[in-house]
Amino acid sequence: MLTIDLKGVSDLKRVIQAAFPGYKKHRAFVSVFSPGVRINSYWDGGSKSEFAVVELDSLRRVSLPTSTHPYFDVARKGIMDATDGVIEVDHVGNISLRVLPDGYVLIEAGTFCGKAATAHVFVPAANMPKFLTAGAIDREVR
Repeated sequence: MLTIDLKGVSDLKRVIQAAFPGYKKHRAFVSVFSPGVRINSYWDGGSKSEFAVVELDSLRRVSLPTSTHPYFDVARKGIMDATDGVIEVDHVGNISLRVLPDGYVLIEAGTFCGKAATAHVFVPAANMPKFLTAGAIDREVR
């Protein structure tokens, strides 16, 4: 995972603001997308992750549902143990994204402990090289 200073990477900042127009933080996390990123979105202890997929060329945003609690919104309604090849729902209602095409990014933001969360941009491996040197300030292994 890379921590990116957005002042030096205006392209990444535009992508994040296409997904979340009110995003004002100066940093973001970037990592390679690996199949199985959990995309459930629900309030839990003052925190809520929200997700959007953005096409890099057009900055077109596709927001994902924001009320997908594993039990109350998914499992209780009988939507379990299902997949369409792109989205997978396990036996308890956890929703995972299995595929992210080249040219698109998955962005996670929202609220963490009552404050705006730092955005996390998941990038397909083929698109990652442009982010490796662009303003990286800290490299961590997750």
